[in-house]
Amino acid sequence: MEGGQESVVVELQSSRDSRDCPFLISSHFLLADGLQTRRQFAIKKTSEDASEYYENYIKELKKQGFLLREHFTPEATQLASEQLQALLLEEVMTSSTLSQEVSDLVEMIWAEALGHLEHMLLKPVNRISLNDVSKAEGILLLVKAALKNGETAEQLQKMMTEFYRLIPHKGTTPKEVNLGLLAKKADLCQLIRDMVNVCETNLSKPNPPSLAKYRALRCKIEHVEQNTEEFLRVRKEVLQNHHSKSPVDILQIFRVGRVIETTEFLSKLGNVRPLLHGSPVRNIVGILCRGLLLPKVVEDHGVQRTDVGNLGSGIYFSDSLSTSIKYSHPGETDGTRLLLICDVALGKCMDLHKKDFSLTEAPPGYDSVHGVSQTASVTTDFEDDEFVVYKTNQVKMKYIIKFSMPGDQIKDFHPTNHTELEEYRPEFSDFSKVEDYQLPDAKTSSSTKAGLQDASGNLVPLEDVNIKGRIIDTVAQVIVFQTYTNKSHVPIEAKYIFPLDDKAAVCGFEAFINGKHIVGEIKEKEEAQREYREAVTQGHGAYLMSQDAPDVFTVSVGNLPPKAKVLIKITYITELSILGTVGVFFMPATVAPWQQDKALNENLQDTVEKICIKEIGTKQSFSLTMSIEMPYVIEFIFSDTHELKQKRTDCKAVIGTMEGSSLDSSGFSLHIGLSDAYLPRMWVEKHPEKESEACMLVFQPDLDVHLPDLANESEVIICLDCSSSMEGVTFLQAKQIALHALSLVGEKHKVNIIQFGTGYKELFSYPKHITSNIAATEFIMSATPTMGNTDFWKTLRYLSLLYPARGSRNILLVSDGHLQDESLTLQLVKRSRPHTRLFACGIGPTANRHILRILSQCGAGVFEYFNAKSKHSWRKQIEDQMTRLCSPSCHSVSVKWQQLNPDAPEALQAPAQVPSLFCNDRLLVYGFIPHCTQATLCALIQEKEFCTMVSTTELQKTTGTMIHKLAARALIRDYEDGILHENETSHEMKKQTLKSLIIKLSKENSLITQFTSFVAVEKRDENESPFPDIPKVSELIAKEDVDFLPYMSWQGEPQEAITNQSLLASSEWQEVRSSKRAKRKMKLSQPKVFEDFEEDGLDVLPAFTSSLKCEGVEKLLDLSQTESCKPTATEPLFRKVSLLETSTSSLFSCLCSSLWFLSSPGCPLLQSCFHAFCLPWSGSWFWFCSSSQTVGCISIQPRPCA
Repeated sequence: MEGGQESVVVELQSSRDSRDCPFLISSHFLLADGLQTRRQFAIKKTSEDASEYYENYIKELKKQGFLLREHFTPEATQLASEQLQALLLEEVMTSSTLSQEVSDLVEMIWAEALGHLEHMLLKPVNRISLNDVSKAEGILLLVKAALKNGETAEQLQKMMTEFYRLIPHKGTTPKEVNLGLLAKKADLCQLIRDMVNVCETNLSKPNPPSLAKYRALRCKIEHVEQNTEEFLRVRKEVLQNHHSKSPVDILQIFRVGRVIETTEFLSKLGNVRPLLHGSPVRNIVGILCRGLLLPKVVEDHGVQRTDVGNLGSGIYFSDSLSTSIKYSHPGETDGTRLLLICDVALGKCMDLHKKDFSLTEAPPGYDSVHGVSQTASVTTDFEDDEFVVYKTNQVKMKYIIKFSMPGDQIKDFHPTNHTELEEYRPEFSDFSKVEDYQLPDAKTSSSTKAGLQDASGNLVPLEDVNIKGRIIDTVAQVIVFQTYTNKSHVPIEAKYIFPLDDKAAVCGFEAFINGKHIVGEIKEKEEAQREYREAVTQGHGAYLMSQDAPDVFTVSVGNLPPKAKVLIKITYITELSILGTVGVFFMPATVAPWQQDKALNENLQDTVEKICIKEIGTKQSFSLTMSIEMPYVIEFIFSDTHELKQKRTDCKAVIGTMEGSSLDSSGFSLHIGLSDAYLPRMWVEKHPEKESEACMLVFQPDLDVHLPDLANESEVIICLDCSSSMEGVTFLQAKQIALHALSLVGEKHKVNIIQFGTGYKELFSYPKHITSNIAATEFIMSATPTMGNTDFWKTLRYLSLLYPARGSRNILLVSDGHLQDESLTLQLVKRSRPHTRLFACGIGPTANRHILRILSQCGAGVFEYFNAKSKHSWRKQIEDQMTRLCSPSCHSVSVKWQQLNPDAPEALQAPAQVPSLFCNDRLLVYGFIPHCTQATLCALIQEKEFCTMVSTTELQKTTGTMIHKLAARALIRDYEDGILHENETSHEMKKQTLKSLIIKLSKENSLITQFTSFVAVEKRDENESPFPDIPKVSELIAKEDVDFLPYMSWQGEPQEAITNQSLLASSEWQEVRSSKRAKRKMKLSQPKVFEDFEEDGLDVLPAFTSSLKCEGVEKLLDLSQTESCKPTATEPLFRKVSLLETSTSSLFSCLCSSLWFLSSPGCPLLQSCFHAFCLPWSGSWFWFCSSSQTVGCISIQPRPCA
């Protein structure tokens, strides 16, 4: 700031060393004479106090006549601290002018990089996505491993084919695959990545001006004039270690500086030396833009690179010019060479005399290594001295040396550069009102005519839908039967959209037509579609089912004969949603219109007429029957969409819809009250046909604990990506998300909005409580995607310095994820985790989901991807994120499976990286682990470690394929959307490795994936009747029997619902639930067996029950209404067991009466049989052994499930 002849620089500094007073406000004045200075300091304990003092101090200076300047003058720069001067490099990088020498250098290195790419690539570099580059790098790592494992040349070529598909090359590709080729291709990928990032800054313009190219490098470059002291000194230092007889001509020297290197350089290690690094001219753009990187592929033999060699995967330097010249090749543009001089923090350096290709870090106790060159007196493996560091923050670039050697053909290079920068503003939609940014409604309807249509456009509705299902704990398997008829007089291709929850996975597809049973088989997608097309062309029946979106499955029923009735049977597995202690099963009836239209419009064959079914239906017949099995007591069951009939015991139930039910657009919803839902549990399922066991671990932490209310101290920071890559509809969607998130922020929270790109802009200088969203809304609406690169690390660094003293900070990041300096960004997120959580919202079709997931995982938050195909779910996704922001968290969750065999293979677990959990979140971890009945679960809840052992009881061991299919689906989903490795290249390599396993799991478990589809073909005879027999639908449906309580009769749901949603949300319900949970934990002492009822008398029963507390017991068993017993060859069937309000004493008199009736002489089959009943308030089963003379009573304390 300047006032009259006086200037002042005001800084807010943060110290990581001082815990008592970590914040300092410094004022450095330059007096009117321009010579004297004075300082003022203020120390603050919290970032909030420091920020407020800083803001008020600036206001006070303005009142005194000081004016705020946007740019630092040379005099003001001298007043700045060293840390601020480092940040002022950014000021130089955004300069509006360039010297001719710097402009020529920028044009030369740009031309070298683009020329190299244009020579090799089949398409322009700006048309290659960064996601494809990551996949290509993963393939190179996979090929390298295969090469070392001795794979055949044919197999290696096959693997490289996928690489060339992702990165198309001109001409023929090399036939021999070796480490040298892999190293060159890794360099190529890095160069493509660098140039794509540069294109982002320049808005993909084909030939941006020199100034735009310079800014894209994000690096300060200044020409050092010849004959200056600095030029002569640097020239002397370079040439003094030149041991070759060939002279070197130093043409130009450029001073360089990178902001990240200046701020992150580990000078404290000591032993900082200026060393040389040689590289081809085409690599200089990338090096200046992102610094020297550790190599992704290490070339063990025939070294062709400076950063890969004898001492493993590190960054290599030399103190000898003659050594570095070996790696500096003449450029194609002007024939000159380039060399870097870097300050290298060697710290404690270990001298080595032998090569070690395996090094990926300095030996323990050392910071670097030195390959000692061989001399007459010392024998080593090294011809030259080599210095290697394994951390990028041990390197800081200082100079670029432009030079030539004898024999180099120097060419004239006169680029038609124009240094002025033409401001380019992309076209934006003319949205000026908040209403223009409203999100689509969750139930947006389509104007498209829906349903099965004939040639005249008349709708042919689906006739009926029948559902059979099985729920175990919080997972379910559902079988859907659909019946419809082709009422047309011609064959048609019917296409049906099958809507499902996004947690669902189809695992079975069958069709019944013309008296035939066609079973779908899982095949790779291309093969399935080929078989489908061939069958339709030949006049056969064909059925194809594939997944078009997370909640849309498409069934193509080709060649449906006229008047034919078809029954389609689809089986799927899913996970229940959780609302507190309530499990919710939901089956949607319709899907979003835009998803339907895209799936319906896809053409798979051209032989017969195609019509479309768009819904399960609105008024057709609908029936549903489901069995429910829980590990603990079921507290209630109800549906808010249908009237139910039900029958149940403590832990098991069967429910069904009433006669005459229909399925409308609301779908079907079922709510199940779970007892002890917060207790971890584990299920083990044995496969019925092979030696395989699948495990399912259920964990739902009760985070509604008594935690201090820190809402008033918590911050919500919405960070909106305004970089150039967000241009277009992506940025409009990002603003929609940010605005809706802002509307959900509570008044208790402090709020701030930050727009970021190459730099960043804040709404407030520090987070504040706001009573109106007007200013924040206008700030978001005014944002434009013109802020250059995606340097989110600068925003994070700023926020990490001003960390909150109380409460927590929650960052909501809205971005496409194409971040610069990913490793530094990740490092800052990890460093800030004690006080800052990060929640990422991925947007755009080319979003880098991997890095956004990693940031959320390391930031104790959650990642949500906003898929343009699922806009109907966006509102809920944002609301879920904002709910998590205000919730305590459970993060760093890990599972250790107990395997008795020490040689057992590594457990196959999904998800591999467990995400953070919040209130009402439920975690399901699946695994294929043989002979495992125990696991250790660890997590951090409010930064306190929580560990528990989870075991499987006999009642939680089952036989079947349901958990197997769920485990396979979890592994497939982890492959598609999870985190297989923190490093993106290694993540992509692992995906390539696991692809065959994913296809294998898909085929074994009949699961649709991105690689596979269901296909079935029905061979038809030419003489086949045009009016085939209609299958008996009722018989086919009846075969799927889920009723495991056949001895109980149905009870209709009472008019006064036992539990409803308002009661669930009320505090009274929570008190009732807590009371019941406390009573359930009471343990009854196990009574001894009474062998002679007549001898002991009936007095023992009242004595035994007198200790039982019956408060709240409303209904008790009454066996008096059981079916009368007749002499028969089958055991009696209890068709009706009613529950009556009664006292404890009347219960036992009722029981005794019933028992004596059952053991009467007219019932000889009951002379020695057992009967059981359960006391509802104790959860204990009582078994009665009856004969004509005696009754024995045994009390058995149950396991968690009855």
